[in-house]
Amino acid sequence: MAAPTAHPAGTVLEGRYRVDGLLARGGMSLVYRGSDLRLDRPVAIKVLDTTLARDPAFVRRFEREARAAARLAHPGVVAVHDQGRDPDGTVFLVLELVEGGTLRDVLRDEGRLHPATALTVAEQVVTALQVAHDRGLVHRDVKPENVLVGSDGSVKVADFGLVAAAWETDGSDSSDDPESSGEMVLGTVAYLAPEQVTEGRADARSDLYAAGIVLFELLTGAPPPGGDDAVTVARRHVHHDVPPPSTLVGGVPRALDRLVLAATRRDPEERLADARAFLAAARGVRIDADLPFHPVPPPRRRAGRGESRPLRGTRLLDLDTGPGDRSPRGGAAWDDEQDDDDLDDRWDDDRYDHDWDVDPQEDEDEDESVPAGRRSPDAPVDDVDVAIASIERRRARARSRRLLSAWLVLIGVATMAAGAAGWGLGLPG
Repeated sequence: MAAPTAHPAGTVLEGRYRVDGLLARGGMSLVYRGSDLRLDRPVAIKVLDTTLARDPAFVRRFEREARAAARLAHPGVVAVHDQGRDPDGTVFLVLELVEGGTLRDVLRDEGRLHPATALTVAEQVVTALQVAHDRGLVHRDVKPENVLVGSDGSVKVADFGLVAAAWETDGSDSSDDPESSGEMVLGTVAYLAPEQVTEGRADARSDLYAAGIVLFELLTGAPPPGGDDAVTVARRHVHHDVPPPSTLVGGVPRALDRLVLAATRRDPEERLADARAFLAAARGVRIDADLPFHPVPPPRRRAGRGESRPLRGTRLLDLDTGPGDRSPRGGAAWDDEQDDDDLDDRWDDDRYDHDWDVDPQEDEDEDESVPAGRRSPDAPVDDVDVAIASIERRRARARSRRLLSAWLVLIGVATMAAGAAGWGLGLPG
């Protein structure tokens, strides 16, 4: 999908909403600071990608979801004020303007959060999810970029409805194009629940899985180790359990470990049942670990920074990595080419002792199986099953080659031993 086209400052949409400065750039939209000229108030204006705006089925879904999201009146949800279509074809959403930044900005500032602060953020995010779930809305793309943190430390979840509009198939949409039929995986791959990867479906428990991954990242400074391409990361979600955060960093109470693991069980039936169960478990963690409510630090504005990190979460499996964004200590993202010894060196002592329960031999297999032209994290996800199957085939071939090599070595050693024994027996006494 091409990057959305920017609107110049001063553009007025539908004769009412003036576009001012650009706040954020994402795969599906651009977000501007703006003004409601009729009510004389500041707003945020999310302008959708022109490709999406030209898709009548998507626009119908978008308008339907915007109406549903507008009914989510809660302090923890970014309010939807209006949605519209300008005569020039621009489709946009008018939102509450949150002065501050995103949870990603906070992580960039802080590295990782104190357990009490991390739990406070998670509780506020899940409370907002509960409000949406009670009204039949599933977010499908919970991640730090979609959690806004105000200058007063308030926490608000954004983008309800937008992702659902791209996901859902309108009953009148008869297109055979998978891009418009909803037969795709949405969300940022580091936070996708296994069922989103394997079945392309999401429910309230999928949002809780993503919230558990976000909590893991708040505690450790990075999502669970997974790999350096989208398919490898997606496969980790499907085949391996998330490790306890305390195995990566010190100071994380075991009660918090249990909460993260309960939220991120691979089988949805074994996961926390709903947002209420998550919040009840979080209250138990506060008591067990003696973690008081702790205010969330607001993002620190940097001189010369005119934009927040792009708000992403679209039709692509998008790992969304960058230098320093995934490592709690500012290093590169974790990937399959790092063995346990390297990670032990990074984290000191024995704070990290496994990588999603992966056998070290399996990591070697994956290293051999990845071709030089490695799949891009921005590759379309409707091919993810094909790509994963291809990886499995390459790994099987690699195992077969190693097994054949081992047999040849064994036969060679046996032949040499037999020859040596025969030569020894032939010596004169």
